[in-house]
Amino acid sequence: MSAQSTKCVHVLATQEYAPEIREITLPTIRAYADRIGADFNLISERKFPNFPINYERLQIYEAGKSYDWNINIDADMVLGKELQDITENAPRDMVRVVMAYDAPLYFNLEGNIYFERDGRYKALVDAFVMTHRITHDLWRPLSGTPDEYRHVFKDGNLRRISEFCVSQNLAKYGLRFGGAFSRTDQIFHIGYTSGDTEDAILVAKAKASDWGW
Repeated sequence: MSAQSTKCVHVLATQEYAPEIREITLPTIRAYADRIGADFNLISERKFPNFPINYERLQIYEAGKSYDWNINIDADMVLGKELQDITENAPRDMVRVVMAYDAPLYFNLEGNIYFERDGRYKALVDAFVMTHRITHDLWRPLSGTPDEYRHVFKDGNLRRISEFCVSQNLAKYGLRFGGAFSRTDQIFHIGYTSGDTEDAILVAKAKASDWGW
């Protein structure tokens, strides 16, 4: 944490993650962090090796404790130069996300007391999430091993475990959440998955070029 910064932008990108794409996207995210006076934390080392790689974003729970604001941004996002400081005038007691969905679409929640008590049954897309110090519990990692949670996923695949974690925390701690930030036209999610690297590079380059990067 810098001497004055109260904000941190976190990006999960291990060294194995699509270096050609990182070369395009990360400079736009770093520039955004600089523009809003935020520290930049590149999550590049694994601390939860038994979990799927996307779960490493839960490192924010420890790494972000000293900040007022924590912003998680996926490494396959290109940000425009006009994206404003989303912490300005933002309600401190509200988690901000770009998108949410109905949790029962992907999760088996029968008997889950947190979702049942909360009653909203909402899941957060964790690609772009902002929290304040008073909502930091959103990033609290799960207790237990990955296999203890496999039954939660309707397809048996753990790839959404980070979204399940933050969504269960949303319900468990009764946190409010709000939808899209203003100027979401300045947030472009490539939606990269392994196997479509060449196409993703072309898309990322085109969007970065459109925005003058």
